[in-house]
Formats: sequence, structure tokens, C-alpha cells
Amino acid sequence: MRKRWRRAWLLLLALETFGFQEGDPEEPTGLECYQMGPSGGMNCTWTGPEANTTYTLHYQSLKFKRNQTRRSQAPAGQSWVVIGRSSLTHNENYAVWVEAGDGTRVTPRLTLTPHEIVKPDPPVLSLVDVTPEVTVTWTNPHWPQHFSLDLACQLRYRVSGTPNWTRVHEEDVEPNSYEFSSLEPFTAYEVQARCIPEDRKGFWSEWSPSQTFQTPEAAPLGLVDVWRVTSPPESGEPSLLLLWKPLHSKAARGVIRSYSLAFRNGSESPASLESPCCSVSLPSGTSRVWISANNPVGRTQPANLSLERQDLPAPAGLQVAAVHGQGLRVTWEPSTDPLEGEPTEYLVEWAEECSSSKAASLDWVRRPAGTHSALLTGDFRPRVPYQVRVYGLYPGGFGASAPVRAYTQEGVPSAGPQGLQDHSVSKEASVISWEAIPLAQRNGHITHYSLYLATPTGSPQTYQPIAATETSYNLSGLEPGTSYQLWMTGSTSAGEGNASSIHLFHTPDSRWEAVLASLLAVGFLLFVACVLGAVLHMQLLDLCQKVLPSWCWEKVPDATHSRITLYEMDRDPHSYRGPLVQDPDAEEPPITELDIAEPADHVNQGYSTLPQLESPVPAQPHGDDRPGSEPRREELGPSSPPREEAWGQRAPVTSGYEKHFMPTLEEVLGLA
Repeated sequence: MRKRWRRAWLLLLALETFGFQEGDPEEPTGLECYQMGPSGGMNCTWTGPEANTTYTLHYQSLKFKRNQTRRSQAPAGQSWVVIGRSSLTHNENYAVWVEAGDGTRVTPRLTLTPHEIVKPDPPVLSLVDVTPEVTVTWTNPHWPQHFSLDLACQLRYRVSGTPNWTRVHEEDVEPNSYEFSSLEPFTAYEVQARCIPEDRKGFWSEWSPSQTFQTPEAAPLGLVDVWRVTSPPESGEPSLLLLWKPLHSKAARGVIRSYSLAFRNGSESPASLESPCCSVSLPSGTSRVWISANNPVGRTQPANLSLERQDLPAPAGLQVAAVHGQGLRVTWEPSTDPLEGEPTEYLVEWAEECSSSKAASLDWVRRPAGTHSALLTGDFRPRVPYQVRVYGLYPGGFGASAPVRAYTQEGVPSAGPQGLQDHSVSKEASVISWEAIPLAQRNGHITHYSLYLATPTGSPQTYQPIAATETSYNLSGLEPGTSYQLWMTGSTSAGEGNASSIHLFHTPDSRWEAVLASLLAVGFLLFVACVLGAVLHMQLLDLCQKVLPSWCWEKVPDATHSRITLYEMDRDPHSYRGPLVQDPDAEEPPITELDIAEPADHVNQGYSTLPQLESPVPAQPHGDDRPGSEPRREELGPSSPPREEAWGQRAPVTSGYEKHFMPTLEEVLGLA
């Protein structure tokens, strides 16, 4: 028994030695009480098993009014109660516990002294100066003189808007002030303070309201991140647009008022200009650019961008993969050119491929030499194609890799292939051609196409997969003379997309081939018949000319269309009157009378005797009575002069008309 009491006494002695006495507010008993300020009441809180139970707080005097127990009932569902200062005695020791409505104790018995559980009010902060260092002071809450110990205070601060606080070591804090050092320039901060009695008996006060301040500006640090973008002349944008990123607030250390630029075109002397953030158009032949950021205190060191050569060795093996929820992971292989070596740094550039302005969506990050990967983060949009390129930067220029298209998140295509067309190869085969899905409607990398073919009454047949690089497909096994419906879709890793518009086509009918062959055969036979008929006609005409008289087959001239010109010669061969045509001045044409008489002899010395001709005498040039002139008779015989002399050495003209209708010599002589 004595050993047990000795062990218990040693345990209590150890607890008292190490400061864990009965009623210590830090002891986790489920019941906690503190005095609200040096002259306030006592607030007790507890945790009960049920939220709607009615609890009663019991506090019993242990020193002056021994065994006197008082009660304070909390409303139903409330787990705290405040005991007024008038109900408490200074320097009195109390035993406190909580019971439920049925008398069941729900908390352990807690022993305490009110003046040892005081929770001070929070201090009031104020600023003394912010240039060049920030000094914060505070006023301690009201503290009675009979409390022999002063208050110890603690400070904490943070950058405004950030979640984490930084605490100041208590040994560095003076009684009522603190001077901050090593704060970031031109940065907004907030600071708070709390206090506790020096003997640490009691509770820390609540943190004071935040006191905010901003540190003064300083000269900016770092280099401006500058890059360029080129555009073809037909795009309507500047051929060389210089872009740069605004300095981070930690590097700016103040308000950046402007940027100073200097650029050189070939061997010309550098030109300078001032520009706001964050782009400026430069001459297309610019070979080198320097840029600095300015604030009221100073400026950064100039950043250098060389554009002299743009064909230097470039990174190879560029690969881009989407990282879910993060962005794009880019990897590449460095160039192995022995003359130039590895670049001094790498620049990874990306932009929306369907954007109307590349500069509006362009972004980039830099990676030091020896780094061959980068994680691109930013405001990436799903189902939007991005063009990624890696540049190797050298002191004398840069080299660019081939671009790679990438998506952070793919979707199904919102449209199908465009411009479907059919080209019949035969009555059972056709070639289908199409145009690729527009880039803005692909929503991802096209893995393959699917082709659907159906008759108006039949179920569709599927032809897949068709490679994404193909633009035509050969359909075979079609039915002749059949109408077909055709449509296509594209697929990405997210699935199959929307279908294209339906294309209708008709295969050739085999009956038309027979009809066409028959028409060709009939046409050929008609052609042969025409040729044979022409040959037979020629032969028949030739035979008729040989067998029949000439008047049966010769063509009789038409006198009304005859072009033969007859001439009348006067007896005087030198008096020529012209063609025998009707004189417009004459009222009637001349009349020729012909008398036919029996010849004396049928043959006269080899000359044929012609009858006498009676013809009107030609009118004299001075005569006006040609219509009334008497006819004259002219007898032609052997003594007549030759015809050549009568016609003035001019041969008479003989036409087929006279030859055919005038009587022949035999007919005149009566021999025929």
C-alpha cells in the first residue's frame, strides 16, 4: 500500500515539476475555460455527445467558500456558457465540470484559478515609417496594475493575397515595435500581432486586424524575355514583329513606365526608340535587337536577340504529347553540328494554328543549354490545334525545327470529309474522291476515315479503316444500273465524328451498252451502203453515156443563165456596135427575118450553100429611126468572104445551146 502511495506522490511531483498541474488549460479534457480579459467574465466551452442535449455547467469554490457549487445552464443545443465576473471571486480556485440533463457528467472535473486563465484582448497596430525600412508599432490592451507580469507579443506577416504566414521570432521583437528587413521591393504586405502574459499562464489573444503596407520601389532586375514573329506580306501583318513579355512583379520591383529598344539593320548604325509593352514593328532586315525595361528608379540590363542567321543547326526529333490537366510535354534531340556545337539556350514556341493572327496567340518559354524537354503550361483550349516549334539560339542567330501539331484534349470531328465525287471506271466499279476535313473542324488528329455505301432500300455497307492520308477510294462489286447513297466520317482518338453530306451517284446500265452497240452497227452499215451506192451510181452513169444518145444524158444549158456574148458585126469590119443586147433607148428589139429556100445544088465546091438571111440594117450612128428601118437581105455563098474576115479576124462564139437547138447542115439540106 505504501509503495502505491509513493508512486502516486512521485507522479504528482513530476507533473508539478514539468508544469502540467491540474486544471492546466492546455490539458485536453474536452472542457476549456478562459477569462475574457483581466476584468471580464469566464467563457467555458465543451464537446458533448449530442447536439440537441441541454447541458449544465457546475463550478464549485475550493478555497474561500468551500463546497459551494453553482450552476449555469446553456440553451438546448449550445455547448458553451459565459459566467459573469460578478459571480466569480478573485484568487479563488474553482472546480468545473459539465453534466447532461439527466445528471450524467460528460466532461472531466477541471480545477482552475480565474486570474491564471486570462485571455488578453488583441493589440492595436500602427505604422511609423515605410521608407527605407518598415517599422510597425502596437499598443497593448488594458492591463491592470495588480497583474505584476507584463504581456509578451508575437508578430506574423505575409504578402497580401497569399495563404501562408511568416512568424517573427519572439526574441527579435521589442516590447512594442518591430523593424522589418529583407522585404521585397514594391510589394504589398499585411502584418498581425497577438499577446499573452509573460508567465505563459493563460491564453493567447486573438490576432489583431491586419495592418497593410507596401514597400518602396527599387531598380528592376533580370532581362526582358524578347522574341519575334514573322508574317508573309500577303497576310496583312507586319513582316517582322518584335514581342516581349512584361517583367514579373518580383523582377520589376516597381512600375515599368516604358521599354528602351535599339536595333541594327545590317551594317548600319543602331537606331533606338521608346515603346510601351509589349510589341513593336521593326524593318524586315533587322539583324540584332537590344531591349531594357525602365521604372522610376532604374532600368534592367539590355536583353540581346540576334536575327543575323536563321539557318543554323536546329533541334531534331521533336515530339509533343498531351499531359492531362497540365499542358503539353515537348521533347527534342539537340543538333550535333561539330562547327556550331550545342545552342546556348532553347526556345519552345507555340500558337493556335487556326488563329487569324499568329502574334495574338503566340507564347514561348526558354530552356537552358543541356535541357531537352519542356512542359508547356498556359491557357490551352480543348480541341484546338496548336503548332509547336523548338528553336536553338546561338550568339549569331538561331535554327528552327519542323513544326508539330498538337492537342491538349481531342474531341470527335464536327464535320465529315468535303466535296465527295464519283468517277465511274466500269459498270461495277467507281472511284470516290474527297477533300480533307477543315482543320478547324477536326478537333484532333484524324486516325482514319470510314465510308458508308447504301442503296435507297438496303442497309449501308461500311468500308474502313481508310488511312487519314488518302483522298480517294476504289469501290468495286457494284450493281450495274443502280443508284447509291454515299457518305463518310472521320475519327480521332476520341471517337467517330459527324457524317458528311450524302452524295448520290448511279452506276452505268448494261442495256445502254447493247443499244449503243446496235446504233454503232446500224450507222456503219448505212455508211457502207452510201459508199456502195455512190460507186454504183458512177458506174451506171458511165454505162449510160456509152449506150444512150448524148441528148439523153447531156445536160442542156439554160439560156436564161447563159453567159455567152454574141456580137453583131457590120459589113465594115471596123464598125463594131457592141454586144447584141437590148438598147434601153430602143422601144423594140431588132428583128431578123430568115428565108429558107431550096438549094440549087447540095454541094458546091466543098462549101455548104446557106440560105439567104434577111436581117435589119444596123442603125447608123446619126440615125433616130432604127425601129422603122427596112430589113436587108444578105446572101452567103461560096463567093462570100470567109467568116474570119467578116468578123474582123475574130472567131464566132458557138455555145451548146445553139449546137443543140439550131438545125444541122444535114437537116437544112434535107439529108437527115
